[in-house]
Amino acid sequence: MVSSMRRNREVGRLLLSLLLLASWETGSGQVHYSVPEEAKHGAFVGRIAQDLGLELAELVPRLFRVASKGRGDLLEVNLQNGILFVNSRIDREELCGRSAECSIHLEVVVERPLQVFHVEVEVKDINDNPPIFPRAVKTIRFHESRLLDSRFPLEGATDADIGEISGQRGNCRG
Repeated sequence: MVSSMRRNREVGRLLLSLLLLASWETGSGQVHYSVPEEAKHGAFVGRIAQDLGLELAELVPRLFRVASKGRGDLLEVNLQNGILFVNSRIDREELCGRSAECSIHLEVVVERPLQVFHVEVEVKDINDNPPIFPRAVKTIRFHESRLLDSRFPLEGATDADIGEISGQRGNCRG
């Protein structure tokens, strides 16, 4: 008898947990977009209203608003068409430094009924930084008898870009 009461209580707790989780998921969602750094003002990021399942006609009456964690002027939503766009230049290195991952986290809030959505916009690195060598000119002297494909080590260059597009390798021709 005591065992079945415990089991019923555990089942009740499990059902309550599932119900709370389901209601949380319907009122809160996560949407992911990506945008290249240095994108110009007005560049398309995503159809945020459509992706969140909101009707365009209800954006203004439901007090649709976007809050950014950090700099709030980088992205904006056009309330007439529900499109998320670049509002001002995004410099990935300024925003995230040398971090491998860089994202802008937004919270979208609509009222009547209150809903909060989490939106992540990944800022993709572009090859916008030239490699910088410690010395501008490097003189290399070698004999005429050296093979055509000879290699000469150079001091490493630094590059503010990350990942595959950072200054990892290069060729000098002369």
